[in-house]
Amino acid sequence: MKKILLAAFFVFAGLSLFAAPSLEDVSERLSKNKVTRGQFELERAAKGGKALKSSGGFVIASDYGIIWRTAKPVKTVQVVAKDFTLTESASGKRVKVDAGKNPVYKQMALLTSSLWNGDLTAAQSAADLQFWSDKESWRIEMFPKDQSVQMALEKIVVEGICSGGTAAATKMQMFLKGGNSARYNMSGHTFSDTLLADERGYFD
Repeated sequence: MKKILLAAFFVFAGLSLFAAPSLEDVSERLSKNKVTRGQFELERAAKGGKALKSSGGFVIASDYGIIWRTAKPVKTVQVVAKDFTLTESASGKRVKVDAGKNPVYKQMALLTSSLWNGDLTAAQSAADLQFWSDKESWRIEMFPKDQSVQMALEKIVVEGICSGGTAAATKMQMFLKGGNSARYNMSGHTFSDTLLADERGYFD
């Protein structure tokens, strides 16, 4: 009897270990990394037009937002914060816009903040979330509830991987009304607890 119970315990433990993570599990794992850095390749597709490609580095800071540093074909910086978006040209000129004027990036900032802070309340109140996962990968689709946002944005999709109790996003896609889309493929992830001084300066 003891052998049977012991065997059952190990079977259960094994199933738990390799079980597909829930949305809450993924968010909790992402929140362990306050700052995530890596490389990205961006493909912008316009309906009936040629796809435009660019590449560079990204920084995701759970308490602040996202920095997209494009290196090719033209050096630019795009910052997506909770309350604003900021664009920096190759010459260093910055243009800052209130987030309310760009509903697409506002939704991206909201989803990122919720996911990487381990608190899905804000995202769930602003959008319908659909989630799929297996033991090694996951996918979240975010459909905005606000009708004014729906006029510009159909959905945001984030995909990623799970390994060793941690998680990382490997793809972020925005599907806009009219058939346009933007897809970020993300790789080379590294993690830290704090932003560098120049990174922090984008959010001041």
